Amino acid sequence: MRPRLIVVACLALAAACSSQSQTNIMPPLRLPMLEGKTAPSLASCPAPKCLTVYVAPWCGACHMASPVILQLRRYLASRGVATRIVVGMDEPAAVRRFARAFGPDTLLDPAGDLRVEGTPYFFVTDPHGRILNEAAGMPMGLESLPELAAAYGLP
Repeated sequence: MRPRLIVVACLALAAACSSQSQTNIMPPLRLPMLEGKTAPSLASCPAPKCLTVYVAPWCGACHMASPVILQLRRYLASRGVATRIVVGMDEPAAVRRFARAFGPDTLLDPAGDLRVEGTPYFFVTDPHGRILNEAAGMPMGLESLPELAAAYGLP
C-alpha cells in the first residue's frame, strides 16, 4: 500500500512541476508586425537573451517611457540582446499609430493575446522562450541604461 501512495505522490508532484514550468515559457504566439510580415514565435529568441516589452496606446506611462525603451533597445542591441516591442490591447488603428513610434518591426496585438499584468510590461527570455525575469512598470530611480538593463538581469 505504501509504495502505491509514494508513486501517486510522485506523479502529483511531477504534474504540478510540469504545469508550473509551462507558465514560465512565452506563449508560441506569432504576431503580425507593423511592416506587414508575421513575426517568429514569441517562444523563440534569436539571441542568448531577449527583452520583450509590452505597451498599450492608452497607457500614459507607456508613452512617457517610449524614449527610454527605444534607447534601451539600442543599448541592448550593442550587447547582443534582441528586443521585441509589442503594442496591444486597443483598437487596431490606435495600436498601429502607437507602433509607428517603435519602428516597422513592432509587433501588433490589438486583441491582447499576450497576457500581461500591467503596462508597460517586460519579459526577459532565453532562446527557448523560458521566462528568466518579468516585471510590470519601469524601475524608478535608475540613472543610466546599464542600471536599467541590470534591473532586468541583462548585460
